[in-house]
Amino acid sequence: MSAPRRGASLLELLVAFLILELTAAAALAGAITLERLRRHAERGAMTDAARWEAYRLAERAPACVGAVTPAAVPTTFSSTVERPTLAGSVRCGR
Repeated sequence: MSAPRRGASLLELLVAFLILELTAAAALAGAITLERLRRHAERGAMTDAARWEAYRLAERAPACVGAVTPAAVPTTFSSTVERPTLAGSVRCGR
């Protein structure tokens, strides 16, 4: 006659439950990280679009378009949470 395995089966059940909990916690952490990265990327894209629009407005400004001699006007965009400070120049005159 075999001995009852009640303690062993309970231990196996607890180990399986622990593995399931760890897997669920890892999946939740991954999903939260992906959501945070997606929001960060969207805000960065909005910052980039705003900077590009400001650059294009500076490039099409009447003082820049009507410049008699070619010149490079320095332009600086302030830093945001998503992007560092960006320095460049707008070429004026034709």
